[in-house]
Amino acid sequence: MAIAIVAHPTLSSLVCQLDGALPITGHYSPNRSQLKDSKLPHFNDLGSMLSATKPRLCTFLSPYPTLREDVLCCLQSGIDVIAAGPIPHLDSETTNQALAQTEARLAIGGIHHTSSLFNTALHQRNQPSFATPVYLRLLAGVQGPGLQPAWWAACQQWAMAIDLLEEKPGQLHLCSNRQGRAYHLTLTARAPSGALIQITIAPQRYLSEMTLLGRGGLIAASSAQSGIALTNNQGTQVVHDTLPPAELEWLDNFYEHRDPPSESSSDFSTALLRGIRQALKQNRPILLTLDH
Repeated sequence: MAIAIVAHPTLSSLVCQLDGALPITGHYSPNRSQLKDSKLPHFNDLGSMLSATKPRLCTFLSPYPTLREDVLCCLQSGIDVIAAGPIPHLDSETTNQALAQTEARLAIGGIHHTSSLFNTALHQRNQPSFATPVYLRLLAGVQGPGLQPAWWAACQQWAMAIDLLEEKPGQLHLCSNRQGRAYHLTLTARAPSGALIQITIAPQRYLSEMTLLGRGGLIAASSAQSGIALTNNQGTQVVHDTLPPAELEWLDNFYEHRDPPSESSSDFSTALLRGIRQALKQNRPILLTLDH
């Protein structure tokens, strides 16, 4: 009952943690580089990995140009698929046909639902003393060079913001900048309640910060801290975070047939990718109107 994994070498530490807890039997990197400090069998293409390991589940932790074709290859072979982010150009008709023929399962996103940061913040945000959210800022690094990893990070952070605030903005302003293969993205929006949302994606992959300000409290965390700071009228409390990565429970749940909650729609991710390219081409901020 094996799990195959597809991930960029920058995720070597994460893959090693997953390998230590789950029956991971093979790894394929889209750029064909081996993982650092990993004893997993490495394969140069998806087909040879599937043939050698015969997995029940394949997890895709990084985006790459042939992601759609590889996901469909797994589904059509009856292999369950869980992806950390959206799959470009994967239309529902083709997907549903493959799922109906093989009874394979497909899940996209939802990692934040198993994150201690998200669940601690959500619990605090729902306390009466926290009152109405006013401002949410999320900063995240990109797990690899190129446009698609930056897009994935933006989709993941947007889904987290929507689920944390429990409301969806009707539009957002998007800024994007590129230096070589390094991308910076900023998404700014106003939720129906009036809360401001700012999401920044940077090429430094270890960056991770959250600030959620409510009328009665503050939730703050960053990769430089050892915990999550919760502030209210009684003072500040630091909740230490020493739990395993959210991907571990996310992947284990799906492996055990406990499907993760759905992430943002494919319509949003497609519109966002199109918007990033437009903002880069026009070299100015653009406004995206969102369908719900």
